[in-house]
Amino acid sequence: METFLEQLNALQLDEQTVFLTLILIATILVIFTALMLLLGSKSPLTQKLEEIRKSSGGDKLRKNRRLDNTLETLAPVMQPSSSKESASIRNKLMHAGYHDANALTVFYALKAFSILMGLILAACFYFFLPDMSQLHLVMIVSVAMGLYTPNVGLKFMVDKRQSRIRGGVPDALDLLVVCTESGLGFNAALRRVADELMISHPDFADELDTVCAKIKAGVEMSTAFNELVDRTGLKEIAGLVTMLSHASKIGGSLSQTLREYTEDFRDKRNQEVEEIAAKIPTKMIFPLLIFIWPCFFIVAIGPSMLSLTATLGK
Repeated sequence: METFLEQLNALQLDEQTVFLTLILIATILVIFTALMLLLGSKSPLTQKLEEIRKSSGGDKLRKNRRLDNTLETLAPVMQPSSSKESASIRNKLMHAGYHDANALTVFYALKAFSILMGLILAACFYFFLPDMSQLHLVMIVSVAMGLYTPNVGLKFMVDKRQSRIRGGVPDALDLLVVCTESGLGFNAALRRVADELMISHPDFADELDTVCAKIKAGVEMSTAFNELVDRTGLKEIAGLVTMLSHASKIGGSLSQTLREYTEDFRDKRNQEVEEIAAKIPTKMIFPLLIFIWPCFFIVAIGPSMLSLTATLGK
């Protein structure tokens, strides 16, 4: 590494040469992207699969498959070699609701597009606005935005979906308690709750529907709920999984277990709300000091100060 840096210092490249080299690299990447898109959409294998899909009527199931196949040709360029990073991104995609097998591939393809757009934007700033103040900082920000925008967007989608699912947990628990106490079995009650929540909380209803399908297929209830926790990333329902598993093993009443957990869950939510409310006065100190109190003193003392100044001036 030191030898490489010494060679770069020996070349004595100016800034214009460095930026022109970056523009050349960006142009080559754009051309490479266009070629990969063209090859991905016109490959014989893709055309053959499209003919088979049309002949079998499978083209009605997914109309945007051509775009996915095209994006998959770009993913190896950005796919990391580390399995840990790939597993982390895959978990985030799963938490955001993308359970398809090619979700990771499409994400890295979109990330490649985003980086290319950032490089092109930096090149536009360099060539068309060379006299801009802080030009280098603006170019660095453009490239950084292209690099980190997909990750920030994915994090935002994960938070939004988890918030929607978290909002549906109390309603689902109350409905489960009502259904189990009315005489329905747990699987039937879970199926009924999934159907009832389809309008108000579709994300959580879809996850409960998956749990019902797994239990019906022979998966143990505890395993199905543990997989639900892994898919959603919500640790709040991990206690429910433990309690249901324990109740099913010892032969306890599921309805009583659900009622007790619902009461504990409601108390926990009330405590969280009280904690948020207790933090509000502390958070309001800075807006008060910066925005409200100066305005108050201007309104309260300003007229008297003006009159006093006028009197002393005379």
